[in-house]
Amino acid sequence: MERGMIWRTAIVAAACGMIAASAAAQMPVQPQPRDPNMPAPHNTVPEKMEPQAGDTTGSTGTLSDRLEKSDGVIKPPVTGSGMVLTPTNPGTTPVIPPAGTPGSARPNADPK
Repeated sequence: MERGMIWRTAIVAAACGMIAASAAAQMPVQPQPRDPNMPAPHNTVPEKMEPQAGDTTGSTGTLSDRLEKSDGVIKPPVTGSGMVLTPTNPGTTPVIPPAGTPGSARPNADPK
């Protein structure tokens, strides 16, 4: 008799789990927040939308015009001489010998 009760309990528990999984699958998915500047999706057809006239990148002219004038190179704006860093020893690159070689900080190290 006790063995039959264990089976019934297991079947009831499995059925409850299936019902809970089914209920969770029925919950609606929350929509992603929408940009308030965009028109409602049901008011416009995506194929009919076009950018506003005079849409620029924040400077003079459109990005296409700027790229055409500069042969495809975008140059950063001038920031002044305070942002320039000059090298301390131009034309020289220090060579740091690896550990285990003569002249290194650890000449007796065993390179792996």
